Amino acid sequence: MENLKIKIITGFREEQYYVIDGNEAHKSYYLFMNPNERGVFKNGVALRGQDIQGIEPAWNETMGWNPSHKLNDDDWNEIHSKGIKLKMRELLTEAKRVMPLIEKNKALLQINLSEIIKELPQPKFSDEVKKLSDKFKI
Repeated sequence: MENLKIKIITGFREEQYYVIDGNEAHKSYYLFMNPNERGVFKNGVALRGQDIQGIEPAWNETMGWNPSHKLNDDDWNEIHSKGIKLKMRELLTEAKRVMPLIEKNKALLQINLSEIIKELPQPKFSDEVKKLSDKFKI
């Protein structure tokens, strides 16, 4: 989750978004799912849940590129080769996965997502799935 950035879209124009640290992705999902709530992120961005139109990866900011840069094939190749796309997918999945915990304990919104994930039980796979996984390891 280190250095991954999330884009919170607040409007329909291209420049209507805020970028937050990936460790606060769970907070953005909470606000999105609870439109009457309000939240303040560590970078000072304050949002109402009803103002969030969407949540997506902030590729340019994650890679350190100019926000106005338009991604091309070489950029996507770099994103894939560095494993950033997979890490981003895992980040967004985990941010959604902690929602039931946050509904029970809103104090978790003040904790980094990476810390919450450490406390989650890891999914258990059946022996058959483990055997398949081992079979196809490179």
